[in-house]
Amino acid sequence: MRVNFTAAEHGFAFANSFVNHVVRIPALGIDITTKGRCGGMAAAALDHWHAGLAMPESSLLPQDGSLVGDYVYSRLIDTMIDNGAKFVHYATSLDHPTWLRGKGVSRMVREDELPRLKARLDAGQPQLLGLTQARSVTELGGDHQVVAYGYREDARYTYVHVWDNRSPGREVTLKLTTRDDPNERQITGADTWRGLFVGAYSRKRPSYLAEGRLIHDSTDPRIFVIHGGGAFWIPSGAEFDACGFSWSNVVAAKPGSMRHIATYPGNGRLVRERGTGPIHVVYGGRAFWIPSPQEFEALGLDWARVVDVPAGSLAGLRSMPRELTLLRERSSDPVWVVRGGLLRHVTSQAVMDALGLEWACVRVVPDGSLAGLPKGAPLT
Repeated sequence: MRVNFTAAEHGFAFANSFVNHVVRIPALGIDITTKGRCGGMAAAALDHWHAGLAMPESSLLPQDGSLVGDYVYSRLIDTMIDNGAKFVHYATSLDHPTWLRGKGVSRMVREDELPRLKARLDAGQPQLLGLTQARSVTELGGDHQVVAYGYREDARYTYVHVWDNRSPGREVTLKLTTRDDPNERQITGADTWRGLFVGAYSRKRPSYLAEGRLIHDSTDPRIFVIHGGGAFWIPSGAEFDACGFSWSNVVAAKPGSMRHIATYPGNGRLVRERGTGPIHVVYGGRAFWIPSPQEFEALGLDWARVVDVPAGSLAGLRSMPRELTLLRERSSDPVWVVRGGLLRHVTSQAVMDALGLEWACVRVVPDGSLAGLPKGAPLT
């Protein structure tokens, strides 16, 4: 099973190649030299998912001082404060059980953490997951944090599907024995790990993505308003005034910051250009026109959620939904996925599994919405 989180849609598009930082864990009084900002990227991705915010598509690493770069660093500190003690506990525990030092890492994983992880995924919630390799506190910098969003089982093994921030856009699968086996205690995937645990996580919303926030890059005069995590361009001073905005509320971000703010809102956002009647629902960065009140109601949408955006700003959204977006017209059974810039019919569960997708991620659009999009051969 998988929850409606995917590596392609909900993970950052840039790889975790941040320079190392020394992070102090105040509660433990120790310093850890991190290899990047894995915990910050994992927590920030979960923040976006919980708030329904669109993820930026830039594959360039955000710089220190930029909005996303600094936010990811602050969330790294949060995760180390919240989970540092657990990492230390694993690092100072043996793999096997002993009378004096407890059940050991392998049994802690199989008897405590794996059932906890499965229960939370079954409840539809992606999870911050700690991965451990350290055998002393001096090796903690090599530990890792990812987002787990699914699992499957066979007679012997459990396979955990994760977004690993070192592998953007790609599903990584961890393999471990479901029960403790002294002959096979390692967890394998892109790397080999001693243990895993469900990390403590408290959701936050990036302040720079507050609904209605006015923002611009300090080297670019264009001003944007944030809705659903996406930046809508305000094309003129006259439109700025017509929207009722205040110039004193405009935030000037550090150069390059806007590169890592999405150019469209999160899935399911309902938008209408100021002064016009047509309402659109956004999926995969494309605005789908809802042709009538009857269709609006048939889709089960809420009129109170319609947001007015600057006139002309919908032209900045995508003409084709982003890669791996799953779509279905309301009164039609076929499910389509955007693959290689084309809509392609998803014909089986095997196709979904191969793409690392889940049926719960299928977005229902108004009838007739897909007629004008280019289509390719079915995926089999």
